[in-house]
Amino acid sequence: MRGAAAEVPRTVDALAGEYVPPGGSGAPTRGGVDLLPTGRNFYTLDPRKVPARSAWEVGREIAADALARHREEHGEYPAELGVVAWGTPTVRTRGETIAQVLATMGVEPVWTDAGRVEDVEPIPLDELGRPRVDVTTRVSGLFRDAFPQAASVIGDAVDAVVALDEPHEMNYVKKHVEEAASELAADGHDDPEAAARHRVFTTRPGGYGAGTNKAVDEGNWDDRSDLADVYVQWGGYALGSRGTTTPAHDAFERRLGSVEATVKIEDTMEQDEFDSSDWYAFHGGLIAAVTEVSGSEPAAYVGDSSDPDRTTVYTNEEKVRKAMRARVLNPDWIDSMEEHGYKGAGDLSTTVDVTLGWDATTGVVSDRLWDEVAAKYALDAERREWMRDVNPWALESITDTLLEAVERGLWDAPDETVDRLRDVNLAVDGDLEARAADAPAEVPGDDD
Repeated sequence: MRGAAAEVPRTVDALAGEYVPPGGSGAPTRGGVDLLPTGRNFYTLDPRKVPARSAWEVGREIAADALARHREEHGEYPAELGVVAWGTPTVRTRGETIAQVLATMGVEPVWTDAGRVEDVEPIPLDELGRPRVDVTTRVSGLFRDAFPQAASVIGDAVDAVVALDEPHEMNYVKKHVEEAASELAADGHDDPEAAARHRVFTTRPGGYGAGTNKAVDEGNWDDRSDLADVYVQWGGYALGSRGTTTPAHDAFERRLGSVEATVKIEDTMEQDEFDSSDWYAFHGGLIAAVTEVSGSEPAAYVGDSSDPDRTTVYTNEEKVRKAMRARVLNPDWIDSMEEHGYKGAGDLSTTVDVTLGWDATTGVVSDRLWDEVAAKYALDAERREWMRDVNPWALESITDTLLEAVERGLWDAPDETVDRLRDVNLAVDGDLEARAADAPAEVPGDDD
């Protein structure tokens, strides 16, 4: 607390262009005692220290819990997981997702005294107590740029596991690599062994995002297969050692075809699945892509490490619906948006857009939840009039999105509800036309 007193004056110093002492970034609650005191000009963590020892403990636990839950619900361990890794959570947690990937494959990092990862070591099968499960990881553009070394660690883990003298039924990584290499060699591939080992994928150099949210926002899709195609095209670049990125769409699609379950770790309670479209773009897009490529919908899990001492694994459906109940449909939260006027109405509109994205990619939003969204966001008389006053464009967008959900077959809404939504949509369109007609004509300037 004493260190936090420096935050405001040093912010003032920064705005005045004065010197602010440097310091590391991350979360002190994740073992980052060296990050204190705060109020410093932070730099990112040493990528050679990903995953850190503290991250390994959390990531290993989530890996074990996710695999155990899948086995309990489906009767066996999955042969392969699809995992989403983002850059900012990696900074906060020092690599919990990378630790989860390594632990899933049954590999443990080897650290130097300084905390840098210098090697990986397979955990013996008798100690592991289960098969080595294969993992395909889709990392964000920020992760690609900031943590290429972490991708190399995963590559080292794949190499170490493939070299083991173990049966395929206990080593799915080895099984998949050898099968893929044989198929690629038969097809005349130049380097079948290397192509068969691709496990980390990202966007093209300089590209960011997963693409699925762009397609949903622009209405540029007909069904889930279109969104899956976008996901594969955007994410089909293999991230190799030293950050090298090469087109590998066939390899990415081949890997997606083997995925039986997906996992994304969420490390903070300050955000949830409806904060932005990136959440469904990456994880929802992954679920959609696996469904279309493999022909069956994968099990989908979310590892909650917001309290690293009490990690929990939810299904993605449980987590999305929990977020809807806790915030999206929470009247206290919705009412609080009125305090922010134009911006608050815009945030409500964005929330409805994200709801559509989750349903488009994963189908987790039930008709009952859509009914409640419509009732609270568009059909509540007081809230509707407030939005017509402070931000009619937000109300227009909300009703457009709700009607789109109906038209695309995502929501089987009652006819009466659809009629009411159309009436609201037409009314707000009229408001906007009248506002445009009343706007003063633009006066040409001297340069026109």
